[in-house]
Amino acid sequence: MQRYRGLALSFLPTRPRVSRLMAAIGVECEQRLAALAALADHLQLRHCLPVEPPRRFRLPEAHRLHLFIANDAMACQALGYALAAAHHSRQFSELLVRFCHTAELEALIEHFIEQKRNECRLLEEAQDSAYAISAWA
Repeated sequence: MQRYRGLALSFLPTRPRVSRLMAAIGVECEQRLAALAALADHLQLRHCLPVEPPRRFRLPEAHRLHLFIANDAMACQALGYALAAAHHSRQFSELLVRFCHTAELEALIEHFIEQKRNECRLLEEAQDSAYAISAWA
């Protein structure tokens, strides 16, 4: 969620369409977190969830992204990063569902996996578009 909010801000000045996509994906992440919290309440497992929001993950200095996307190369790099992270998240969800023994949680995670597949497809399309634009330049 934090990653997509940051990317939405980064793309806002030069690529508002991509910024809106990142913001929408961030909202979807927020909805997934809310759904997990609601299921934890239903299963009386709220105590298993963290009390404080997770600390923001920081990339090593060599892999940090720019605050604002100023050119095509930066856009391609940021979209590649977002796509790789989305694929990893989808793969993690697929592993979770394999070992899930609660029907309600399994159904929820299956829904998340479908959302993640769509997310990856949209990010791939945005990345293809960014590469096509950079090829014209």
